Amino acid sequence: MGIFAANVYIFDLESLSEVEDSFEALAVGLADIPFLVFTSVFILNKMMALFSMLFGAGILLLAERLEARKEASLNIHYTRNGILALVGLIHGLLWFGDVLLIYALCAFVLFPLRRWSSRSFVLLGSMLWVAVLTTSYWPGSSGLIADYALRAIAMMLLGMALYRSGILTAARDLEWYQKKCVRLLAVGLPVCLVAWGFYDANQSLSKLVHNIGVPCVALGYLCLVIHCYQRGVFPKLTARLAAAGQMALTNYLLQTGLGATLVAICNEVRGERVSVFWMMLITFAVWALQLGWSKPWMRRFEYGPVEWLWRSATYRRIQPFKSVG
Repeated sequence: MGIFAANVYIFDLESLSEVEDSFEALAVGLADIPFLVFTSVFILNKMMALFSMLFGAGILLLAERLEARKEASLNIHYTRNGILALVGLIHGLLWFGDVLLIYALCAFVLFPLRRWSSRSFVLLGSMLWVAVLTTSYWPGSSGLIADYALRAIAMMLLGMALYRSGILTAARDLEWYQKKCVRLLAVGLPVCLVAWGFYDANQSLSKLVHNIGVPCVALGYLCLVIHCYQRGVFPKLTARLAAAGQMALTNYLLQTGLGATLVAICNEVRGERVSVFWMMLITFAVWALQLGWSKPWMRRFEYGPVEWLWRSATYRRIQPFKSVG
């Protein structure tokens, strides 16, 4: 859902080369500023970081489960991610903003490292994040591609470290997550806010400063979510978010169709490119739709439709689809 809030700005573009200019050309009035600040400070790149952490942790989680069942983890891992790469390639032909292909390629590289220690994951991930900072001064499409790839694999390594250390699996106590959340967000959010404040004056330096804050904010969010989960707050919302997360691939692909269609319709009706305010309305509408449909779907079925196809293709046999519960 957070990734959609970042992508809504680029659904009506035709290529990666238009991204930087499109942000400069945004129509921004008083009604647009709140959502622009919200996405720039709280969303942009932080949600991709969270998604990447979970993806990296998933590599270890799947391998451990398969090896515990004496199944061929190597064969299933590369089959699974080969299929994901194919899905990403097809998705990328329809919309240039796909990240699935990059994620699948990163998974190919990371699997042989699965037995590393948490410290080794953090060390390599930190080195790659330093490389992410250098892409702030790398203009054009090639710089954006390098930025996406490096930040994806760096955060996947961090996710693997968080999983191995037990942090991502809520192994620490309630107070630990609360303290870490407050400290990380207290550092990261002001850094990102300052970076946003001088974006027009010096874009490259703004991106560099922003990227310094991104890991702190993403980790702060992670601790916040686990803290809320441990306390049992917002149970109804948590159940809907969990259902949306169980079918994340389906929802991600659906977002492209919904986002591109809704933005195109609004552009056509208005006779000009939608403002940030309209992008906000589209974002909230898609969020409401996906939170609304995911929970009823997961009550009736074991998987989302794309997840079911992906799992069946990975294991080369039809998986159970309808829920028996």
